[in-house]
Amino acid sequence: MALRLQLAPRALRTLCGCPSSMRERLQSELGALVAGLPLDGPLVPGGTGLVVLDSGFRVRYRLELAHRLLLLTHVQAPHTQAR
Repeated sequence: MALRLQLAPRALRTLCGCPSSMRERLQSELGALVAGLPLDGPLVPGGTGLVVLDSGFRVRYRLELAHRLLLLTHVQAPHTQAR
């Protein structure tokens, strides 16, 4: 099943403040996250989650299977970038 990825305004503001190299790495990691989601496993429609990516970003998300949507509700940059 293909999912669309959508960023909440708060998450988008966080990413706008990051260098482009960091955004590119995050994009790659988010692609891997979406590809590896256990869509038939413990997540349920409307399920939420929190993941810390290898880059150090903390990502909160909500999965809306009915709309084939993965909504990033909050993105927190690594401590070295959060200012």
